[in-house]
Amino acid sequence: MAEQIIKDWQVPSREERETILTYEEETNQWHIYTDVPKHARKYEKYIDVSRNHRKGYNVNGGQLAMIDGYVVGNVGIRKKMSDKKRKAISERMKKLREENKL
Repeated sequence: MAEQIIKDWQVPSREERETILTYEEETNQWHIYTDVPKHARKYEKYIDVSRNHRKGYNVNGGQLAMIDGYVVGNVGIRKKMSDKKRKAISERMKKLREENKL
């Protein structure tokens, strides 16, 4: 399939940037569009190159700044937590559950 390269991508202002992950249940596919340069570089390796996709490179420096395409595999968004943080969250949830029982 085709890869469309946009060499003169104008990066939007910080207020206008977005990352959109869409799940199509019928086809069991994830689609990503992002014009946040940090996200574009992070998720570039997950783009399905066998399907049509687009990559935009910053007009001021040439770094990857936008991707638009389907993702290979599944998307999992999970923050890594330390044991200390996990315990604090667990205790906070326990306290909230106890308060709601009253």
